[in-house]
Amino acid sequence: MILKGFKLPVFFCLLFLLVAMPLHAQNVLDDVEEEDRIDTPTSGDVAPNLVAEKIINISSSKKIFILTNENQTFSKGDFISLLLANKLVCRALVAKTNQDKLSGIKIVKIYNLALWKQLNMGKQVLVLKGDDSFYTNKDKASLKNETVKKNDSKLQNEEDLFNSTSLSSDEDDLSIDENAKRLIKPDNLLSLNVGLIQSKDVDGAAKKYTQINGAWSYQLTDNIWAEIALGTNTVRDYPVPGLDTRMVNIEVKGKYTFSAPFYSYIQPYIGYQTITASSPTAGTDPGDNSRTPEQLAAELQLVQDLRVSTVIFGVTILKRIVPGWFVRADFGTDIINGGLTLEF
Repeated sequence: MILKGFKLPVFFCLLFLLVAMPLHAQNVLDDVEEEDRIDTPTSGDVAPNLVAEKIINISSSKKIFILTNENQTFSKGDFISLLLANKLVCRALVAKTNQDKLSGIKIVKIYNLALWKQLNMGKQVLVLKGDDSFYTNKDKASLKNETVKKNDSKLQNEEDLFNSTSLSSDEDDLSIDENAKRLIKPDNLLSLNVGLIQSKDVDGAAKKYTQINGAWSYQLTDNIWAEIALGTNTVRDYPVPGLDTRMVNIEVKGKYTFSAPFYSYIQPYIGYQTITASSPTAGTDPGDNSRTPEQLAAELQLVQDLRVSTVIFGVTILKRIVPGWFVRADFGTDIINGGLTLEF
């Protein structure tokens, strides 16, 4: 026998060494690999690359931005983040790019409201494409919950830019859906104006009277508006000295909105105007026989001459001065007007 004379304890020692050596080698390799995994930084630990771009235009609701894309680092369907002072401002989806190195983006989340208010046309921002966990410091579970499915992250056509986006409750100011065709987003315009209305004097000659009037416009569908206006003024010493006549102007109009430079809009209109006139004591004998029947009839006729029922047409010009407010001017066969308009 080979083991004859070989002591049993020595045999077991040799066997233990042969088994232990590969086990020890495997543990060393595992330790090296584990150390490598710990020392290798993840994407959330490495400062991402940022590029500087400029804001070219901002929609009235501040939900759609036009950015330069000089560095060509992002394209249609990408998620990007905007930063100021190396701090996250907002999260956006790239909706469109063109050959002029411009990109349209849709804001989907606001991180810092104070910095958000600093965004304006001409402002330079830092753009981060893709994952922004380096700045948000969110754990992996939160990042998984916020990951957008591939089919939802890519836009199929340009109209998708204006699809509604789910926003958190603290972002209600951005919850209005954009409409690509609608130039003025709200449905209502309320105006207060002072104008000159065309009428006649006691001699039958044309004369303009100052009139205070108000108007309410409602957007029936994209850029098509219906408007009703009401104005009033008093004509002194008409139809004769000592008598006054009250005029009431009622107008109904249909308008269509066109965009104009400098945040302005042009609204050609056509409509119908009715002017009523009343002078309670005109044509009434005061009781002293100072006026003949012919004179009384003439007074009634003069009041009648102020009454109008006719088709009208013209144009309204709106110029935005601050968000929600316009200055307004009307030039038409019915009136020449100027005032202020509130959108809501």
